[in-house]
Amino acid sequence: MRYSEDIIQEVMALNDVVDVVSSYVALNPRSGNHFGRCPFHNEKTASFSVSQTKQIFYCFGCNAGGNVINFIMRIENLDFIASIKLLADRVGFKLPEKTETASAKEERTIRERSAELNKIAARFYHDYLYGSTNDAKNARRYLEERGISAGIIKRFGLGLSPTAWDGLLKHMDTEPSHLVAAGLATQGRNDAAKYYDRFRSRLMFPIIDSRNRVVGFGGRIMAESDKLEDSGRQESRSEAKYLNTPETSLFHKSSQLYGLNLARKARKPDLIIVEGYMDVLAMHQWGFTNTVAVLGTALNESHVRLLKSFSDVILMLDGDAAGVRATLRAIPILTAGGLKVKTLNLSEISEADATVKDPDEYLKKHGSVPMVELIKNAKSHIAFQVALYKQNYDMSTTDGRIGFTQEAAKLLSTLSSAIETDAYISEISKTSEISEAAIRTEVNKQKGVAPSAIPISRTRVRSTKGDGVKKARNTLLHLILTYHIAAKALEESKYIGTLEIGSAIYGELLNLAFSNAAQGKQMNPAEIIAHFEDQAITEIFIDTPEYSTRLAIEKTLNETAFIVKRAWALQEMESESARNDPKTLQLLGLTIRTMPSISI
Repeated sequence: MRYSEDIIQEVMALNDVVDVVSSYVALNPRSGNHFGRCPFHNEKTASFSVSQTKQIFYCFGCNAGGNVINFIMRIENLDFIASIKLLADRVGFKLPEKTETASAKEERTIRERSAELNKIAARFYHDYLYGSTNDAKNARRYLEERGISAGIIKRFGLGLSPTAWDGLLKHMDTEPSHLVAAGLATQGRNDAAKYYDRFRSRLMFPIIDSRNRVVGFGGRIMAESDKLEDSGRQESRSEAKYLNTPETSLFHKSSQLYGLNLARKARKPDLIIVEGYMDVLAMHQWGFTNTVAVLGTALNESHVRLLKSFSDVILMLDGDAAGVRATLRAIPILTAGGLKVKTLNLSEISEADATVKDPDEYLKKHGSVPMVELIKNAKSHIAFQVALYKQNYDMSTTDGRIGFTQEAAKLLSTLSSAIETDAYISEISKTSEISEAAIRTEVNKQKGVAPSAIPISRTRVRSTKGDGVKKARNTLLHLILTYHIAAKALEESKYIGTLEIGSAIYGELLNLAFSNAAQGKQMNPAEIIAHFEDQAITEIFIDTPEYSTRLAIEKTLNETAFIVKRAWALQEMESESARNDPKTLQLLGLTIRTMPSISI
């Protein structure tokens, strides 16, 4: 069930498309619009345009387009209703209740309640961190020693959970079972009537999603051990260093990245991925605000969907064996999602820094200036993997060089860029002392290309006539949808109808223009686009001229209507029925030679 048209338009009006898009894509004003690199396909030049006056976006590269709702649907991979809800939440707009199933309503209630409880808990933990207890003082001292400033503590909403078993439980005015559902409390194993705080004596890291909801927490233990009290019994246990919120209806760690809500606001095309919470804090403190961390899980396809607004990803995972394995697992997933992947292993920078395994350690030792250069010169994922292959083979032996080259050739066969492939073939040839020709043959073999096959470059022939017709049709439709006098004149002339305009969707736009003109109803482009599923029609509105005089409107109307009508007539002349009817051919021939005279 859709929300009413009035509600949809109000949500759209409250969410400026430039503000929303710029939280995902770095935009620069140019020629009246805002341009950036498209988040929906890989590109090096900025062909993604956002119009503030028309409240629409359009990519001239992949033809993605639409209004602010369509953008959220694509970038967040949400359906229409979920996108409306996200945009409403973004501006604090309360949507009316809709009819829904009992189970769906219960699930939504749990999610909304959990989000609210998490928000209250985050404030409680933050306030407790600044309290007068010895635990709070120790936690603040710890953060100070780690070099975390008060500004970063506030920006990330860091907090501290009390040592007591029920510190949060006593603070929250709700049923304990609600806290369990939110992942904030646990139920006694031996006594179901007892409840305990899930997080105790831990430095708390709120995890915030794209809707700015606190969906969960990460907790770093502040003591080496703790006491477990259950059914009147105590037993010692060793606590995990980090503890995350368990999977709940609201929190799924495989679909979240720590710090992404802030990294998007940095509005940079590249994203740095590190392993831990503290690394994110350190990177942000030193100015690298486009940094996020995984939540104790491997990068997956869900993460890739979150990263569509970035073109490049730099994997700065820990330099130990586990970090290398994590990097190797992440590379194919990220590249399959269309992201350009680079790697930066800090422990490989120099022998003197061999003990430096993460960004936090490196920044403490060297500061931000050398880090800027390291990021700038980060290895491509191909160079990273080739370097690992080299370590696995004895390059002083023939067998070692052959094995290395075969592994490298297999890797290069995955590249689509001939230039990139050629560059790496040259490097591998120098390293292995095997000829470039032999390596290229091996790469082609891995690709399944026969040795005798000679690639032939074929230039795609574009029909300028077809492009001209498309441009004329778009201009014509924009003209009559914008100016009622043009729509009325065209309708009265009966020169162009749904038959000649080209397709069903353009016929609907034509009729909409006629209907609006008859009612005196003016619709902006974003409203028009909202009426259609095919968002490719955005192209009609994104880059259009303005007309200052009645004469200019009339001139454009006649010229574009003639091009559209002529294209239709030429197509009709090719039909079998027309070829067998001399009279029809004569009339069509007259159409392609005679300009209309539509007066406004």
